[in-house]
Amino acid sequence: MLLADTQIVTLVQSLGNILHQLFGGDLPEEPLALYQVAARGVAIYLGGLIIVRIGKSRLISRTTSLDVILGFILGSLLSRGITGHASISGTLLSSAVIVGVHWVLTAIACRSHWFGTLFKGNSELVVDNGRALIHTMRKAHISDHDLFEQLRLRGIDDLQQVRAAFKERNGEISVLPLPPQPRVFDVAVQNGVQTVRIALE
Repeated sequence: MLLADTQIVTLVQSLGNILHQLFGGDLPEEPLALYQVAARGVAIYLGGLIIVRIGKSRLISRTTSLDVILGFILGSLLSRGITGHASISGTLLSSAVIVGVHWVLTAIACRSHWFGTLFKGNSELVVDNGRALIHTMRKAHISDHDLFEQLRLRGIDDLQQVRAAFKERNGEISVLPLPPQPRVFDVAVQNGVQTVRIALE
């Protein structure tokens, strides 16, 4: 039994030495070699990816204020862990805590409209039936050029083709075009029966 305990201790020590050699220690006391920076980069990347996935963060697909702050903080934390200016364990722990806080805040915002509006903002109508709402646009810091750029990106070159446009919570502009109008292109009368052919554009 004593021999088995000794072997376990020896194995753990050997593993610790290998990890120390590979990563330069949890918090390096000496400048890191290039291979150690690379190894820490892989470890931090995988650890950060797992944390973000477990936290169900929508950081990649959304850009609300909460997500922007999370992105900045995670970027700073993870980069310090890679370069050795912070410990790997501390980097991953603090990243997990930040993502956890983010998860709690977004869960509350999902269930509380007031809280969601406070932290994520709200949508604003900027075009109503082909008419730009100048006051709302100025309030949201949207210029005419910004609006028409977004319309052109959606294949719309005339404001009259827009039923509604909103400045969304994430800052983007969503556009709802008017439904296509039927166009009469052929009228004929045969045997006392009038036929009309129309096309929907």
